[in-house]
Amino acid sequence: MQILTKVKAPRYTRPEGITSYLLASPRTCQAKHLTTTLVQLEPGGEQRVHNHTPEQVYFVLEGTGTMTVGTDTQEVGPGDCIFVPSEAPHGIRNQGQGVLRYFSAAAPAFDTSELLAQWPLGSESDEVG
Repeated sequence: MQILTKVKAPRYTRPEGITSYLLASPRTCQAKHLTTTLVQLEPGGEQRVHNHTPEQVYFVLEGTGTMTVGTDTQEVGPGDCIFVPSEAPHGIRNQGQGVLRYFSAAAPAFDTSELLAQWPLGSESDEVG
């Protein structure tokens, strides 16, 4: 069994108030068909609208926000699971006062080269010690 933790996960941070932690993926474990992340959006933060080939789901763990998939935009909150079809433009913005956290899963998995480019930072534990 392999247990993947946020503190040991490769990550990215962006000035628009987002931090993404790369959990199960071809880069971090023996996953071949799946990429998962844990994402934190600060109040006012956003994941810009983008698209990619893998299908994806976002599962909101904490906070509230506005999610866009294609031409549809709706409010989302804890317990909501949003399906994103392949190539559909999508993004999420934290409109609330607190942190917005969500877990995402994408399949098929992103290529390892994409994972290295998109999550360029080491883990939080690398910085500490």
